[in-house]
Amino acid sequence: MRGIYVHVPFCVRKCGYCDFYSVAGGEEERDGFPALVEREMDLLLRSYPGEAGVPADTVYFGGGTPTVLGPGRLNRLLAGIRARIPVAEDAEITTEANPGTVTGDDFARLREGGFNRVSLGVQSFRPETLAALGRIHSVEDVRAAYLDARRAGFSSVGIDLIFGNPGQGGVEWQEDLDLAVTFLPDHVSAYALTPEPGTTIHTAIGGGAIALPDDDTVARMYTAARDTLRAVGYRHYEISNFARPGKECRHNLKYWRRDGYLGLGPSAHGLLFPGGSAPFGLRTANPPSLPDYVRALGEGRLPWGSTRASGMEDAWKESLIFGLRMEEGVSPSSIEKRNGPPPEPVRGAMEKLIESGVLLREGDRLRLPERHWFVSNEVLQRLA
Repeated sequence: MRGIYVHVPFCVRKCGYCDFYSVAGGEEERDGFPALVEREMDLLLRSYPGEAGVPADTVYFGGGTPTVLGPGRLNRLLAGIRARIPVAEDAEITTEANPGTVTGDDFARLREGGFNRVSLGVQSFRPETLAALGRIHSVEDVRAAYLDARRAGFSSVGIDLIFGNPGQGGVEWQEDLDLAVTFLPDHVSAYALTPEPGTTIHTAIGGGAIALPDDDTVARMYTAARDTLRAVGYRHYEISNFARPGKECRHNLKYWRRDGYLGLGPSAHGLLFPGGSAPFGLRTANPPSLPDYVRALGEGRLPWGSTRASGMEDAWKESLIFGLRMEEGVSPSSIEKRNGPPPEPVRGAMEKLIESGVLLREGDRLRLPERHWFVSNEVLQRLA
């Protein structure tokens, strides 16, 4: 089974911290978007006909703000996928949604169209924090969107939160966490704010207009998220993600387990396993530009800005780096069964991390100790 990711590039307004590709887009561009993705799939299946027979058990619509398209266009996109690629009957089909861009009727129509999971971009329940982040919704919009999704029959509703925001301290973050759990979401993602170059928040920080909490405060916020959510029954199954038992995001697990997935839409990335031509996987990347995406499709070619055939060492490194983000860790023997024995540089790096106690060996599995989760990027870079 594989996953399918569709990047919907449209947003009402760019948030101050976001560096994902997005554009405002008019009605004409939004109306034409489903046909573009259908054209991309047709070109892909023409070039790689074997992909038509690989079923999908997760479909994820991200962005951007997918719900800006409205339920009619989103349902058409999903129907277009089903018409070309087998989608499992029990597939997890997710759309991201920003409160304030979706109504109760929208959720009902999406549910009728086959969507069964929604991830709400809440980020905070404090008006001051929402304003600092450039969010367009209110706390009341969050409550309405959550209740509307439940009434529509969505079997899984998740909430995304951000901590380490301008003007936010431990008390304010704890209030966000305490309010989040009262909604009884199935899934909670909690990310530390990362001011990426080119974003308005990054510029404001550089100019001294705003300041972020210090690293120690942010680390304590991470601990507070873990302690608060675990105490009420959430499993901390990945560094930034918590879920009720059985409600983990199956689509994201494909990334962390290095399973295959199609990436559709401008700026989308994919990982294909087309057989002999790329036995360790073919990574694809669409350009982060709607005009370039449209131009390529109009010329009858796949809109891949770049492709890279992974080698054995790539497959091993990626399997370790992504897999060690999960609570379950990784099984080196399973990676070896899939990709062959580890190349010497990878084997050496693993052994050094195990000897130093940075990685824990538990039977056939390797895990990253929890004390390193908050600084996992620095640790896992040693395997790169």
